[in-house]
Amino acid sequence: VVLTFAVGTASFTSGAALLLAAHGGPAAGVTVQCAVPRAILFAVVGSLIVLLSQAQRRQRELLARQALTLEQLTISRERNRLARELHDTLAHTLSALSVQLAALNASWEVDQAGARQRAQQAYDLTRTGLDEVRRALHALRASPVEALGLALALNRLATEAAARADLSLTFTVPATLPAIPFAVEQQCYRIVEEALNNVVRHAHAQHLRMACHQEGQGLTFVVADDGQGFAALAEPAAEHFGIMGMRERALLIGATLALHSRPHHGTTVQLTWPGERTPQ
Repeated sequence: VVLTFAVGTASFTSGAALLLAAHGGPAAGVTVQCAVPRAILFAVVGSLIVLLSQAQRRQRELLARQALTLEQLTISRERNRLARELHDTLAHTLSALSVQLAALNASWEVDQAGARQRAQQAYDLTRTGLDEVRRALHALRASPVEALGLALALNRLATEAAARADLSLTFTVPATLPAIPFAVEQQCYRIVEEALNNVVRHAHAQHLRMACHQEGQGLTFVVADDGQGFAALAEPAAEHFGIMGMRERALLIGATLALHSRPHHGTTVQLTWPGERTPQ
């Protein structure tokens, strides 16, 4: 289009000048001589404008693709976060409830007293699960860390966990923790929350210890119990979503998660954040 415009303009100007000269008008030499440089100038300027517009269009397309990629990544991370939250609430409750109902169905005809007891246990479990879902929904709406600060939020979390499982609690977290990025605080809180929930649900312990101390520029969190323990796995199996969720959260902030447990010797979960880095 640019070349057509440049050549067409030069041809029209030159043709008009020659036509006028043929009918007694001014000489056409100067006009024809000026038409060629003008055409070259039009072609160069027009080509630059076209190249600039093409570059802008490519840049807009690239930005659109990057925005779409970022949106998809954000959605994926949000799905993973919701999956962890659902596991921490509904999955545990429904799993235990299915076991209770299966036992109830098996003993319905032969042990009615036991069946009634299991029905009551299933009801109690359902109420507990409902309370946990409500707590999770409240946590999703308003972050306890944002409202209370990390130290107080951990204190409340450990106190509530100990009360729910009738555990004696040793809580050694400084009243004031060093300033760390909010995203790191959130992930540390959620990891500790999952570790405490595991103690309440599975440990059958008598004592719970929650500790935090500073190491250099970083922090180390410890959740330990004296419960039944288990055979710890080097890599969690696919069904161990709680451990997977904790490790995913630790990875997001560049922290390390260590899990130490033996049957009948309790479990210790240690989260170590090495210091300042940009969360993913």
